[in-house]
Amino acid sequence: MPKKRALPTLAPRKLPTQDRARRTYHAILEAGARILERQGYEALTTNHVADLAGVGIASLYEYFPNKHALVAEIVRHVLEDLLADLARSTQLITTSPPQEALEAWLGSMYAAVVKRRAVVTVIVQEVPFLWDIPAVENARTMLFALARSTRELGASVGTPPLSDAMVYLLATMTGAAVLEAVLRPPAEHTPEELIETLAEIINRVTGERAPTRRRR
Repeated sequence: MPKKRALPTLAPRKLPTQDRARRTYHAILEAGARILERQGYEALTTNHVADLAGVGIASLYEYFPNKHALVAEIVRHVLEDLLADLARSTQLITTSPPQEALEAWLGSMYAAVVKRRAVVTVIVQEVPFLWDIPAVENARTMLFALARSTRELGASVGTPPLSDAMVYLLATMTGAAVLEAVLRPPAEHTPEELIETLAEIINRVTGERAPTRRRR
């Protein structure tokens, strides 16, 4: 049986500590993200990124040993920004009725992905080592933690608590559904209809009774 081919390192050589170095580092990441969005994974090369960032190739290699490490770091930043948007929306559950809070949470998730649709599409569909990037596993863990925090907030307003297994599966399935709805939106359904329906499904699974609505 042939051995699985080892991936090149996916970690940066180092992280910047000085302001000037941070500017160079972020210019490289922004240039790489723009190339991913506009031209796709195969078009991204270290020389192309360095040219677009306005830095020498030696400066790029000072931080990134290869294309794989650069792409992995871009993925990490995209996921961190997306999760930060979601984290800010967790407070909605304490300020709105349960059904409205759930739809607001799902709407925030949808909006966070839509905001980054171009780069997320390339990341999901084209990066061949996506699931080997540590930041992806970390994002899954953080998404689960966010889902647990909404459960705990919900319990404070009288919602029956869910098991960790239920929270994990709901978070995983919800994330997959939102991603599919954004990256391959069905022409026959509006985002609002999809979000309302997804909220209804979650309410049925968790035993909550959602108010009856007339479909658009």
